[in-house]
Parts: sequence; C-alpha cells; structure tokens
Amino acid sequence: MLKEDFIIQSHLRKMLIRSNINYSKMDFGTVKGVVYLRGLFQVASHPAVGEEEQEREYVVRTLYVFEKKIKSLPGVTDVIFQFLNWRKDKGQWVPVEIEKKEKEDEKKRGSDVSANFE
Repeated sequence: MLKEDFIIQSHLRKMLIRSNINYSKMDFGTVKGVVYLRGLFQVASHPAVGEEEQEREYVVRTLYVFEKKIKSLPGVTDVIFQFLNWRKDKGQWVPVEIEKKEKEDEKKRGSDVSANFE
C-alpha cells in the first residue's frame, strides 16, 4: 500500500467513525488514490423514524454529503461505490431492492436447474 493510500484510508476511517453512518457492513479500500466502498450503506439513526419517504430523503442527503467529503480528501482521485442497497444512476442516488433482486436470482437458478433435468 502506498503511503498516500494509507493516509487516505486513515482519513476515511476517521470520517466514518465521526459520522452517522453504520459502517459495520461496509468494506473500503484505496488503490492509487481511488477509494472503493462496498457492502451495505446504512445510516445509524434516522430523525424521522416511521415515515419511509423522509427516511429515504435523509439517507440520500447523507450519501451526497458522504460522497462530497470523500472526494474532498487530499489525494483522492476517484470514488467507486459498490453498495448492495444503493446505486448512483445518472447522478442520482436510488435505492436497490435487495430482497427482490435475491428472489429474481433464485428464480433464475431454479429455472436453470429445471432446464438441466428436462
């Protein structure tokens, strides 16, 4: 690991610890100034618990602020997000239905298995 990457990693770790982000299900790494984040993006607490639309907006705002802070770190050239539950589509953060995706994958596997037995 390059010294610059190590410094970026330590800044990123500090940022995650001080934020309202639950980073326990998230992995991150840095290679030649490019920050990679993957796993589940979760906010530790929502100010409007119970109202789904407000919670979603809060998470989206948190993602934008988080992205901006990472990109402002010295030495960061790019950020690659590989979250399972959120993706960036045309500059907008959109939630990904994990359960729905898993069920579709199971159906595909089931149809592939049944095709092999015919």
